Amino acid sequence: MTKIARVPPFIGATRSRTPTGFHAAVFGAPHGTPYPRIDNRVHATAPDAFRLALKEDGEWLDHWDFDLGGPLLADGACRIADLGNLPTKSKDGKGNRKLIEAQARKILAAGAVPLMFGGDDSTPIPFVAGFSGSPPLTILQIDAHIDWREERYGERLGFSSTMRRASEQPHVWRIVQAGARGARCQAMGRPHVYLPANSS
Repeated sequence: MTKIARVPPFIGATRSRTPTGFHAAVFGAPHGTPYPRIDNRVHATAPDAFRLALKEDGEWLDHWDFDLGGPLLADGACRIADLGNLPTKSKDGKGNRKLIEAQARKILAAGAVPLMFGGDDSTPIPFVAGFSGSPPLTILQIDAHIDWREERYGERLGFSSTMRRASEQPHVWRIVQAGARGARCQAMGRPHVYLPANSS
């Protein structure tokens, strides 16, 4: 894992090298599977941007959360580990997928809930794969795009195919997609592409 320099841990989390002993564990995955014509280096700082954006919210952990009926992290009873960022590489799709899936499996094996910050939108493919053998998953995707292409530029595991690849994994029970809009929500937004999504 790479070090998080001058970036706070995820809100309410403790920096740790292991998920053991925690209820949940956060990790960053800057890169997934690249496309040959798209520069994905811009995602390198994305996980730490999430941490920085939530930094000030850490001051409110002792306040009452009306959704949960108590303090956000149960006054410290809910322990979260921040495992830092995986050492992904912008052009190493195969290596990145292996790192992400292994990290998800490691956290689950420790009895904790995996939480991942991407990264480009292809990172969920190996993350979801890491849950195989677990109880069935329901995925809620909030996005302007349905990410249902079979391939793009010859790549089947890129960010335009995330939900299609997730739908093919046997442990994914249901996918709920919210926010799809506009004529450009999917360049291949034709019935032969989106109807399989509705019937899955």
